[in-house]
Amino acid sequence: MRIERVPSDVPGLDKIIGGGFPKQSVTLISGGPGSGKTTLALQILVNGAKQRNEPGVYATLTETPEEIILNASSFGWDLKHLEDKGVLKVLDLRPSRFLEFKSRGESETFFSWVWNSIRQEVEKIRAKRVAIDSLNVLSAQFQNEYQSRRAVMNLIEALQRLPECISFLLFEQITMERTMEEFLTSSVIILHYVPVKNGMIRAIQILKMRRTDHSENFHPFDITSKGIKVNPNETVVFF
Repeated sequence: MRIERVPSDVPGLDKIIGGGFPKQSVTLISGGPGSGKTTLALQILVNGAKQRNEPGVYATLTETPEEIILNASSFGWDLKHLEDKGVLKVLDLRPSRFLEFKSRGESETFFSWVWNSIRQEVEKIRAKRVAIDSLNVLSAQFQNEYQSRRAVMNLIEALQRLPECISFLLFEQITMERTMEEFLTSSVIILHYVPVKNGMIRAIQILKMRRTDHSENFHPFDITSKGIKVNPNETVVFF
C-alpha cells in the first residue's frame, strides 16, 4: 500500500525520511537548548504555507507570539504576513494566558483549553500542519506521571484524527536517555548539539518513523540565514 507523504521542503531532510512525513503522522522533535527545534518546526510550517498553500498552526506554550515572529524574521520568514493571508496562525497558549482565561470563571482544564484552542484554529483555517511547543510545559501541569502520560496519549490520538494533517510535538531533552514521549509517538527526530574539540557540532537523527524507510545515521546540519539545511550525504560519529 502506497503511503501518502507530505514533503517538508527542508533542504536535505526529505532524503533521509523517505520523501516526506506520512499524512496524519505525529512527530516528536526532541533536543536540548539551542538545538534548533523551534526553527525546524517553524520552517516546515512556513514551507507548507508559502510553497504548497497548506495552512499551519503554531501553538506556543513557552515564548510569546511576538518572540516567535521576531525570531522567524531572522530567517526571512514574515509570519505576520502569512497570518494576514490566513495561511498561518501563531497561538498564544502559555500557562499565564490560561490563568487569565480561568479568572473569567471558565471551567476548562489547561489541557482541554490547549486542545480546544488548537482544534478550533485548525478548523478555522483548514490547517494541514500543526506544531505544539512544548510538551514539557504541557506535562508540567499534571500532578503525576500517569496523568501526564494519559494526556500526551490523548493529544497524540486527537492529532492523528485531524484530516490530512502532519503534526509536530516539541520536547526539551537534556540527557541522552530515552524518554516516555519517544515511546508514545510514532515518529521521533532528535536534534543533537554537542561539543567537539573545535567547538560545537549539530546533527540530526531519525530515531524512528513508522511506515518509513529512513536513515539510521547521524547527519550533520547547519542553521543558516534561511533556516535549517541537512547534509544527507555525510554522517557524524559521536561515540
